[in-house]
Amino acid sequence: MAFEHIAAGRSRLGKIPPPAWGAGAMAALALACAFFVSATAAILMVVAACACVWAARESQRYTISPRSQQGEYVGLADLAPLLEALPDPALLIDSEGRIVSSNAAARRQMRFEAHGQFLTSILRHPDVLDAVQAALREGAARAVEYETTTQVERSTRCYIAPVAWGADRAAMLVFHDQTARISTERMRADFLANASHELRTPLASLTLLIETLAGPARDNPADRDRFLGMMQVQADRMRRLIDDLLSLSRIELDEHVPPSDRADLVGVAREVVDTIGAVAGERNVRVRLLAPEAPLAVVGERFQLAQVVQNLVDNAIKYAPPGSEVLVEVAASGDRDEVMAAAGRRWDEAGRIAILTPEAAANRSYGYVRVEDSGAGISRRFLPRLGERFFRVERELGAEKGGTGLGLAIVKHIINRHRGGFFVESQTGKGSAFAVYVELAEEG
Repeated sequence: MAFEHIAAGRSRLGKIPPPAWGAGAMAALALACAFFVSATAAILMVVAACACVWAARESQRYTISPRSQQGEYVGLADLAPLLEALPDPALLIDSEGRIVSSNAAARRQMRFEAHGQFLTSILRHPDVLDAVQAALREGAARAVEYETTTQVERSTRCYIAPVAWGADRAAMLVFHDQTARISTERMRADFLANASHELRTPLASLTLLIETLAGPARDNPADRDRFLGMMQVQADRMRRLIDDLLSLSRIELDEHVPPSDRADLVGVAREVVDTIGAVAGERNVRVRLLAPEAPLAVVGERFQLAQVVQNLVDNAIKYAPPGSEVLVEVAASGDRDEVMAAAGRRWDEAGRIAILTPEAAANRSYGYVRVEDSGAGISRRFLPRLGERFFRVERELGAEKGGTGLGLAIVKHIINRHRGGFFVESQTGKGSAFAVYVELAEEG
């Protein structure tokens, strides 16, 4: 053990650089001269030297040095484990504006892999870029809030702070998603505004009917029964409106979070057709399902996809003439352009519009549901407004059919959450066809 300590001591002495040996020799010579001049001065010099050594050792305890134990320089790229530990997306940008390091959350959200590329290649928001330059040049920290207008609107707060690591200067960006909070605030405001506006008409009708029952129709059994029936219609309309508003609000709340489950699109369509058969029979309308025998797995939430198909079939039955047929077609197709050609270009003279279109992506295939009726069709001038809240074609034409005007809006927001597409094809006098498509699930 003693030999090991001696060897370790010699090893440490061997690492002392020559300038340090020279400085030590000069200090010993100065101490000897001071001792011959004055013993007191020599003692004070020793005390001062010990105090300097102690102060230097204490200062090292509170100094972060960008050097490892082996004396090797640690660069900005070696801070990757620190970024990886952050739950939010984070980037480290060097003085040239290049991405030095990032965590998995950032790479997944911003869809990039290679380091060394410029920040402007993945992020183009001017306020964020200005804040990065301010952090690199002036050492200023900022917080920037911005929205991205892709298929799904997202609200983000980006915190930009300067990082000084040895001789290097960098900027760290941390992104915090605020979409859920802002969506909740908007949902509350929209719900109150829509409910107060749309419930006013049935409430006014109910109030008038109650006043009539309490007055002139009080002693007339025939009028009383007729007015009670009208009150029931208005009450049912209010119930459907509230149910649809609540459903739409719940969908919008989670719209920024795409589903990760798998669902059988054929099974969903078959279940809806079987359930809605009785309603179609009452209207003397036949619903026919055209679908493959094998399951068609897609990325989606089964309940919401069933809600989409049911709303589309309900609309088709409502506008289909008695004795006609509603066709529900389910099939798989290729990429975005192929599925739009397969499911939405059947009639040469029809008007067409894409209510919702996903971002183009390579190696992505889709499954679709097309619901076709042989009703009166929809005029081209009304097509751009399909999917708006409370918009009803029959209201514009003065022929109310009792809907809430929220069915297609619900379909639009559900498909938007599924990062899919929604389009309509309609020809006056021939009929209308609504089609939605979502991504096929990978096999395995």
